[in-house]
Amino acid sequence: MPIPESQFDIWKKTGADKGSKEASDKIERLLRLDRSPAEQSDGTYEIRRQGSYKNYTYTRGSSDVDIIAKLTSAWSKDLSELSDDDKERYETFHSPAEYGYDEFCEDIWNWLTKKFDRSVISWSGKAIEISNESGRLNVDVDLVPCIEHRRYTAYPAYGEDEFDSGMAFEPRYSREKIVNYPGLHYDNGCDMHSNYKETVRIFKNARDYYNDHFDSFWSIGAHSYGIECLTYNVPEEILKRSNRADRFHETLEFLGDTELGEFDQVSEMEKLFGSSNTQWTVSEAETLIDRLSEMWDDWYDKKKHAQLFN
Repeated sequence: MPIPESQFDIWKKTGADKGSKEASDKIERLLRLDRSPAEQSDGTYEIRRQGSYKNYTYTRGSSDVDIIAKLTSAWSKDLSELSDDDKERYETFHSPAEYGYDEFCEDIWNWLTKKFDRSVISWSGKAIEISNESGRLNVDVDLVPCIEHRRYTAYPAYGEDEFDSGMAFEPRYSREKIVNYPGLHYDNGCDMHSNYKETVRIFKNARDYYNDHFDSFWSIGAHSYGIECLTYNVPEEILKRSNRADRFHETLEFLGDTELGEFDQVSEMEKLFGSSNTQWTVSEAETLIDRLSEMWDDWYDKKKHAQLFN
């Protein structure tokens, strides 16, 4: 028997926001203090929430808040879409910034380590991680120092230059550049049918429910970003279904019957699947689809079996 509508009434809900905005505001106040090296520099920057709290797709168990500190007075660039003349024109009018990404990152890190005890702050990967055990934050914070990224599409002799704006950063101890477009991701998600974000939460909660209560040997490893992107590619006629059980089932059927390789990310700046450091693997997406489909088909049998061993 399939999953009852009452279960989707639970899965549709957001988790408790334990203070993501307050945490973001506190981090910004610290970074904006007059003595902050970033404030004393010639650079300009912005602080923003990102991820599930920003996109309103957070669920129960979403414990940390993603924040970016983005340098905006300098930027990384992608000129691959420009003509040779436009590239030459760009290079003529631009030179490297005196205060750049590396200096900004070190200023952010050095300042925050003065404001938080070293036992609650670390930076070894993509983000500076600050634990709420500091007593100064209600939630854990992942802060990514980054720089504006511009993918230019035109740099004419007269008139305004044209570019898509994103962010770029490098994990600490790595020179691997990661580029994404959170602003476009947010805007495109907001332009979707009103059921889109609810459907994302349903699938994230269904994944977590499967991992917590069903097959303990073969869990679903699909990350939340991938689930958002999969759902973004579902046709509106499915997303607009008011019955959540029908919407869930029809979404799984669509994903199971469709060639996934052509799916876009929510930003529509890159395909969802591929080999770059911002893409996903088709096999992980297929695992999500297959296991949630099995859970749908055998809900009561699988639930009874899970209860015996949990």
